[in-house]
Amino acid sequence: MSHQKDFDLALSTKWFTKEPPAFPIPSMKALGPCTSTYSWTWEQDFTDTTKTLICAVLWTDTKAITKVRVTWKRSDPMGTVKAEQKHYPAPPPLSEEDLEKAHKLYGDNIAVWAEEAVGTTVGDGECWTLIQRALVDLAETYRQYGKEPPLLSQGRTHGHQILTLTAPSIGSNSGLLQLADVRRGDILELKSAHFQIITEEAPKR
Repeated sequence: MSHQKDFDLALSTKWFTKEPPAFPIPSMKALGPCTSTYSWTWEQDFTDTTKTLICAVLWTDTKAITKVRVTWKRSDPMGTVKAEQKHYPAPPPLSEEDLEKAHKLYGDNIAVWAEEAVGTTVGDGECWTLIQRALVDLAETYRQYGKEPPLLSQGRTHGHQILTLTAPSIGSNSGLLQLADVRRGDILELKSAHFQIITEEAPKR
């Protein structure tokens, strides 16, 4: 997905004057899941106050970013508003070597964090909250030891996507997780799934 074209910022709705601002705007939300941040500044002179709003939106599927800067005078928002946009493309996919390094650095610690939380309620109890808290806690620990922290969750996206799987029928994709090299500490999000424990009896003589 490309985010290089400028968006229709719908400035006529005055979304930028609201507190908090109504951001992301609908034209951005229409492109898919995203997270956003914003900050305010203002300058006051003898006649008026100039406000500046800086917003950023990150699309959770690609990690592409768009930043928006809006300025206006408080006395006449629509007559003085100015806006500019900057677009930053998604980072390149990680190489096999990078993925291997990330697995060795983070994989087991993520798994251990989750195992230690078994039997407890983490946050609001939602499954995505578990991994979000795990990554936040581990990131702080890694920083304390001077190591690169893991990438934090962006909405319901956690890290680098290595596999997307749609099963057309029950059992038709048996073994594909192993073939895709899914490892301990990798994060799986399942929209709909069926689990079955299969035990094999030793042959009788």
